[in-house]
Amino acid sequence: MILYDLPISSYGCKTRILLRHKNLQWQSVSPPDGYGSPAYCQIIPAGTIPALDDDGFTLCDSEAIAEYINEIAPTPAMLPADVKDRATARSLSRFHDSRIEPVLRAYFGQVTPASRDAAFIKDNAILLQKRFDQLAQMVTPRPFLCGSSLSLADCGFVPSFAILNRLQVILGFSIHLDESLRAYETALANHPSITEELHGYYEAFDSWVAAKLNP
Repeated sequence: MILYDLPISSYGCKTRILLRHKNLQWQSVSPPDGYGSPAYCQIIPAGTIPALDDDGFTLCDSEAIAEYINEIAPTPAMLPADVKDRATARSLSRFHDSRIEPVLRAYFGQVTPASRDAAFIKDNAILLQKRFDQLAQMVTPRPFLCGSSLSLADCGFVPSFAILNRLQVILGFSIHLDESLRAYETALANHPSITEELHGYYEAFDSWVAAKLNP
């Protein structure tokens, strides 16, 4: 498989964790001329990352890629057996992708010191705190979101926790995570399918930040 992504991409990280957990073979490739470029859009018309090329079958959007990989490589299963539990897993994954990740990503434009807006940083932190409080009300990880095994719902939270940890230090805001979410973050970091990928993601993110702080 060819995975079009970049080391800094949080959704790329999410997909790489899934591929590792399924013990699949893939090659990460940067989009030619950058994502959104005419050259890349010839391969992936949407121009987005991550995107998968599986022997000529192309697919974009991390959620669609995750569902596809889980079906073509059903072991280990990454969705619960019960239909209601599967629906809950999908709901939690989408809550991350639509309610948490965009709020974190909104901070990216604040990393360069000259572009920082103190009022925005404060207001965005209030919204982000609300989102994590909502998550703590929705689920108590055991130790993962859907029980004792890693699921599709978990993979996106790995880079998001990493981004949160770094941005709080850089931008000077503070988010209080419920004790259950702190334990969940630790369980994710210690999972054998995640540890190496998380280390690489921290390196990529730190390099990106360094370039922003010292252009």
